[in-house]
Order: sequence, then structure tokens, then C-alpha cells
Amino acid sequence: MKQSTLILLFAAAALFFTTAPAPAQTVNFDQFLQQFPAATLPFRISTETLQAELTNKETTKATRLDWAYFEFLPELESSAQFSRMPVYPEPVARFETKSFHAVLYNLARGLSKGSKYYTISVFDKEGNHIGTHYIGGVTGKQLNAFTINEELLATVNGFDVIWKANVNEAGFEGNNILNLTPKSNQSIKLNTPGNPNELGFNQAKSNYRSTTSSASAPADMK
Repeated sequence: MKQSTLILLFAAAALFFTTAPAPAQTVNFDQFLQQFPAATLPFRISTETLQAELTNKETTKATRLDWAYFEFLPELESSAQFSRMPVYPEPVARFETKSFHAVLYNLARGLSKGSKYYTISVFDKEGNHIGTHYIGGVTGKQLNAFTINEELLATVNGFDVIWKANVNEAGFEGNNILNLTPKSNQSIKLNTPGNPNELGFNQAKSNYRSTTSSASAPADMK
């Protein structure tokens, strides 16, 4: 009897140790930075690049940031208050200056093919979050190209996308972009507290209300 009881106890112990949940993964700021490809400043996402997102028929599955690193992007929690759709940050690039680290990512949220919402988060050298800004991207109707310089100043050029056929009715496939109409210009100092909590084009609209529309397309459109 005692022997059978001991066998049962050993079996229960073995089962516990093999099925017990693994300890939570702990990550540090340096590991977080390594999730983003290193890049140099100035850095640019052009109108041609963004147009290609709308017209490219081939889709490449983007790498998503593991949930373990979400703690370093506090604006994600604030952004979630404005939508029930899950957020999937897709790492794009990381930058380093004398005083700051910055990471650029596409804030995917189950959106339609071709949509991009480029967002940048800036930290001091100790890893403290300073600010998060939406700086550019593209949807079916809007396009915001941008350049980030060595001082972490983003220059953003906004356009309305003019399609041959109504994109709401005809969609992207087989449709052609006829023109990009210049709409707004803005400079954003990225090493400052971020712009509105709702990361995305609604945020961009708020930022652009006080900007002056450009009479001519920027250099990358010519």
C-alpha cells in the first residue's frame, strides 16, 4: 500500500513539473531595440514607396513585434482605447543619435491591403520613453511621405490620392492612380511628447489643420 502511494506521489510530481507554465519572458530595452533593423539618418519614405504599397499585387508577410516588447511602447495601450481591433506593430527601423534612441514601426490594425501607419517612438539613452508620433503612411485616399533628419525632425508632405475609378466602388485591383494632389506640409520635432493618443490618420488630420498646403509637389514627386 505504501509503495503504491509513493508511486502515485512521484507520478503526480512528475506531471506537475512537466505541465507547469513556463515563467514569464523578461526582456530589456537593448533586446527591444534589436527587434528593429538598424538604419541611418536622414531616413525617408517617399511617395513612390507609398504608392507601391497601394498598387503592388504581391504581398509579403511582415514581421510583427512580439507581445513581450509592448511594454516599451506605452502609446499602444492608449491607442487601443479608440478601436477594438488588435494592434500589430511591425518593426521598420531603429536610429541612434548622441542623445536619443528611436524606433520606427508600422502600426497595423487589421487594415486593408496597402494601408500603412508609420509611427515613431523616441527614448533617452537610459530607455525612458519621451514621445510617440504618427509621421506618415498611406490609405486608399491619403498619402503622407516623410523624411527624418539627424536632429530627429520629421518633414511630412501630405497628398490626396486621385484614382481613375472610385476606389470605394472599384477597389485597388485593376485601378490606376492618376495623380497626387498636394494637401499639407508639416515639420514634427520627434524628441518631444507625442501628438494625440489615437495613432493613425485621424491623428494626422488634427496635426495638419494649421499647416499650409504646398503649391508644388516635393522633390520626390518630380
